[in-house]
Amino acid sequence: MQLVIVEDTGYRNLLPLTATRPVFDLICGSLSLGDRIKRYLSQKKSNYIIRDELRNIFLEHNPGVMVNEQVDGDTLYVNGRVIWNDELAKTIKQTIRSQKKYTLFQSGDEWVAVYTDEPVSLSNEVFKAHPIQLPDGYIEKDVNARVAAYPWDIIDANGDCIKEDFNYRSKRIRKKIQGKVHSGAVLTRKRDIIIGKGTVVNPYVVVNASKGPVMIGDNVTIEPHAYLKGPLWVNTKSVVKAGARIYGGSSIGYNCRAAGEISSTIMHSYSNKAHEGFLGHSYIGQWINIGADTNNSNLKNDYGLIRVMINGTPVETGKQFFGMVMGDHSRTGINTMINTGTIIGVACNIFGANFPPKYLPDFSWGGADFVRRYQFDKFLQNARAMTARRGVSLSDSEITLLRKIYESRKSE
Repeated sequence: MQLVIVEDTGYRNLLPLTATRPVFDLICGSLSLGDRIKRYLSQKKSNYIIRDELRNIFLEHNPGVMVNEQVDGDTLYVNGRVIWNDELAKTIKQTIRSQKKYTLFQSGDEWVAVYTDEPVSLSNEVFKAHPIQLPDGYIEKDVNARVAAYPWDIIDANGDCIKEDFNYRSKRIRKKIQGKVHSGAVLTRKRDIIIGKGTVVNPYVVVNASKGPVMIGDNVTIEPHAYLKGPLWVNTKSVVKAGARIYGGSSIGYNCRAAGEISSTIMHSYSNKAHEGFLGHSYIGQWINIGADTNNSNLKNDYGLIRVMINGTPVETGKQFFGMVMGDHSRTGINTMINTGTIIGVACNIFGANFPPKYLPDFSWGGADFVRRYQFDKFLQNARAMTARRGVSLSDSEITLLRKIYESRKSE
């Protein structure tokens, strides 16, 4: 059976995170949504349907894969926004084995997957409902699935996914503690902790897995007096700075810097929060820099439910806790204050006293007193300076996409 991971129009409600990546490249737990799909469906390879403007970048990062191409025969088309687990995978596999005919899997109003054993015709459009026109007599199957409709859905699922990932990995490694743990460090519930090769856990560090597992990748540095509480994932080459407090439900991506207080937050790769300040119930993109003593609110003073601006429309989250979303290549200045439920776009530079607006379009420059358009050449100069510090260069495809985003946001 072939697997095709589909990016549907639901990506729009996950902007600005999906402005620079397909929806299935968003992290939940210790994996992207796409890698989670492949793992639970026991597929090493897959084909993809994505927006045309992301095709070149995606192929740059995933050479040799099929993108927006015709697939024939025994095929499962999967919604890239679905957060997979064992139960869902077993249900879908069993149904396919027993029925062997066109099947639409749904969870509430969301499509989860479509199975077909016959050739189908596909357009290159991003599908609104499901990827193919089903013939008469198809089967409709309701399944229990988590589907990421908004950023807070991924944040809410993150802790559970870390637990699932720990259970998967712990069964496949012989030795859970492979790095160097100083005798002055404290590991609580050691059996639920994984520490990778080349990682150094310095004295006076506390790693607490009593409320959930802690996974630390290879070549990570945990500086003295840091406190790490599970469920937590810290990816390869990251640094947890001295005195940091990182609480459950958090994922720190590849080659990040983490300091201050972080709770229930996801950080993509190459992002920095290297100083004091609070970051909670938030989703942070790639190449982010959070300035010293930047604080975001994740709870309203009246303890009410939080409303967020999504694509220009107010959306009721139904959540008491939700901090902010920040798109790739954005940054905050020293002592920046971010209000509850703030959406910050791609390539924004936010600074100044008082709270900036709760919705900041891509390429915003300013804060509470004014917001101007960040000039592209100046942005690009700053972005190149940041990536160079990690030995990375922006590719032509990445610059082309960023320029396209810049041009498309002129009206905002």
